[in-house]
Amino acid sequence: MLRASRRFLLCALALLSTAGFAQSVPVTTRLPEFEAASIKPPDPAAPYRKGGFYGEAGGRVFFGGTVKMLVEVAFNLKGSDLRGGPEWIAKQWFEINAVPPDNSPSREINGRNAEPTAEQRLMLQALLRDRFGFKSHLESKEGDIYILTRGRKPLQLKAPKDPGADPRAIVVIKPGVIDGEAMGRNTTVGYLAQMLSRDLQAPVVDQTGITGTYDFYVPPVDPENQDVFVAVFGVVDRLGLAIKRGRGPMQTLVIDHVEQPSAN
Repeated sequence: MLRASRRFLLCALALLSTAGFAQSVPVTTRLPEFEAASIKPPDPAAPYRKGGFYGEAGGRVFFGGTVKMLVEVAFNLKGSDLRGGPEWIAKQWFEINAVPPDNSPSREINGRNAEPTAEQRLMLQALLRDRFGFKSHLESKEGDIYILTRGRKPLQLKAPKDPGADPRAIVVIKPGVIDGEAMGRNTTVGYLAQMLSRDLQAPVVDQTGITGTYDFYVPPVDPENQDVFVAVFGVVDRLGLAIKRGRGPMQTLVIDHVEQPSAN
């Protein structure tokens, strides 16, 4: 049912990192670095384009996506406004394969991690700085946010059938249609909130108090819907959750400089 040609409203990899908010990376700052990293365009002969962050045993990392997406992952942006930079950072696709040094704590990872560890985020920041010439600064201001809480309906969250599964939470969008179909596999409510923030273009603060990982599924309800807010609010309600507007701090990462990656 899920094909790479479909667009996704949400694509949540549900293990939260402790990396925190975005921060600037001065050239002189010492950051953990990958031992080796290759950056290249995707294989045009491949049957589909693999996107997002994927961590493997031993701390090996794969990332597929644009520089804009890489910045969001590396700096753990949650509904933050990313400003600046040339147009190509949101259009040009790269595939990155990287491995940490032998003395890296990430080497101790035994299985897959669907979100970067704090160290891996810092290594991605170093890669952006050293291979893309990336420079940025952080701005903070108060603005509109959303607050995710428990709703009045019963929770539609079930214990994961496979606790070791690669965590995903998605709302499927057919071309030009947001039908409200949603599913999660071994995913957390906290990371669902993070993904909602990207689609609502404002931070979503998780105040549900729900911990652990879950499976869920809600079927499509409106095959003709064109409004992302209708789809998001509908999915949240059918999961037994609630979401409302509020005011709170917002983080903005401003790109000061970025360039095409240096050669491998």
